[in-house]
Amino acid sequence: MKYLNKFRVLEFIIAGLVIDLTENIITIKLTSDEPITWTTVLIALLVVIPFAILTELVIDHPLFWKKLFTSKK
Repeated sequence: MKYLNKFRVLEFIIAGLVIDLTENIITIKLTSDEPITWTTVLIALLVVIPFAILTELVIDHPLFWKKLFTSKK
């Protein structure tokens, strides 16, 4: 069980933070004339963190959809 928890945290860091942060930086660069500075990266990271938590740790949890759609009798 500890292996799965470590895997989920690693997935959160890689898929949730790194990939989404890279995606946001690319979007900022392509849609604006602003230079990419450490401040830009920090602001993008602050935007990425809540969405990464929501998607990688909450929605992708193995029991999320089961708990969401189970009928209580």
